[in-house]
Amino acid sequence: MDSKKFSDFSTLPPKNSPTKNVIVISSGSSSATMFCPLPQNPTLAVKLTPTILDGRRCSKNKKKREFKPPALKKSSSCRVIREESFDVAVQKPTDEVTLEGGLVKKSSPWVKSRLLGKGGFASVYLATYKNQERAIKTADISRATTLMNEGRILRSLQSPFVISCSGEEIVREGADYHYNLILEYCSGGSIGDLLRNIQKGLIEFDVKLIARDVLAGLRDIHARNIIHCDIKPDNLLLTPIDNHQIRFNSYVTKVGDFGLALEKGSVEYGDGSGHKRGTMRYMAPELISRGIVDFSVDIWAFGCSVLEMLTGELVWEEYGDLVYEDLVNLIGHSNVIPNIPSGLSAEAQEFLRGCFTKEPKSRWGLGALMNHPSLILDVKLPF
Repeated sequence: MDSKKFSDFSTLPPKNSPTKNVIVISSGSSSATMFCPLPQNPTLAVKLTPTILDGRRCSKNKKKREFKPPALKKSSSCRVIREESFDVAVQKPTDEVTLEGGLVKKSSPWVKSRLLGKGGFASVYLATYKNQERAIKTADISRATTLMNEGRILRSLQSPFVISCSGEEIVREGADYHYNLILEYCSGGSIGDLLRNIQKGLIEFDVKLIARDVLAGLRDIHARNIIHCDIKPDNLLLTPIDNHQIRFNSYVTKVGDFGLALEKGSVEYGDGSGHKRGTMRYMAPELISRGIVDFSVDIWAFGCSVLEMLTGELVWEEYGDLVYEDLVNLIGHSNVIPNIPSGLSAEAQEFLRGCFTKEPKSRWGLGALMNHPSLILDVKLPF
């Protein structure tokens, strides 16, 4: 890997080897937006082949250097177990205790069948119970603060474009207790899975359909004063639906993984500055340079995700293998924006430039993006 630091990224020759540097980050500077009357229920989807792949999408199989994130502060805004319940769960594993009035179980009725994914804070398993499938996101109770916060946020959201949370539980597993979040299972995998599988970009029409779903999800998320803080293809999930009167194809795209989300007005959010939250390649300039988190950071990350869907390549990949310091300088302290291919339609290029405005107050809002001509569907609905 070339670890050389660059001071002038505008003159760098493009390379072809992605890397993925992850840190954890957040911020504040919202702008009023007007929302177009998108349907409250899904109306269109992309006909996609479900695929869940292990590994990462890259143009060359090179070893990548990863930036290890600093530890997150414990969230004072997250929902916690009552003190007496926590003490019993940790210190007396043979007893049954209560979580917000519910039973802490000696075993879960959900039977795990396979691992779907693993992150720094939790693991996700496919699980079944009475012929129902769910995704169980689990963490040891001593490290479950972030997961509990995610559950609290998901329960406050009711949107067909956001994964749903159907419950929570604390269960004994061996000598330990685990906190489980019971989530909707999106069997189509993620947009990241799809791109890694096909090794190329999607056609603009398919990207248009996905983008409409994601923007509708962000509309509902931001309406609850929540900033996702980690929009990227791996967190955009494909869910099949049976009602073809709603969708003439069979998938809807939903926003998932709220482990880094922040609620404006919470103690943890504060004044929106000084946060370190997100996935490095998708983070907005103000987030990297000043630690500022507001709704606009989700717009920048959404633009990065759309660009990847159109090109099939990781955002910033044209600069080759970049270490953490390189990404900080490139994204946070230069005037460079991600490369927008000239082969895209003029409308798609304009749409992406609106997402990649460096100044957060001038960056396009949800209303401008939703009403942009590039998202107009030139098809008739089948009903």
